[in-house]
Amino acid sequence: MRQKTAPEKLVSALLQTIEPKEIADKELCQTVEILLNLIEQLNSKVMELEAENQRLRDKNNRTNLEGADLKGAKFRNNLGFQDSDRLLDRR
Repeated sequence: MRQKTAPEKLVSALLQTIEPKEIADKELCQTVEILLNLIEQLNSKVMELEAENQRLRDKNNRTNLEGADLKGAKFRNNLGFQDSDRLLDRR
C-alpha cells in the first residue's frame, strides 16, 4: 500500500517549481510573486489551524473520557457499589 503525500507537501513542492523571474511581463511577474507569497502564508496558516484543531480534539477527547469515568463512578455508587467492589471486578 502506498503512503499518500500530505497536501501541504504537494503545495510546497509545486510552489518551488514556479519561477516568476522567468516571466517576461514585469507586471505579471509581480502579480505571480504576490500570489505565491499569499499562497505560502495561507498554507502556513492552514497548517497552524490544523495543528490547533488536533490539539483541541485531543483535549476534548480527554475531557469526555474523564467525564464518562466520573459518571460511571456515580452510577456504580448509586447502585451501592464501593470502590473496593470495583477493584474486585477488575481481577
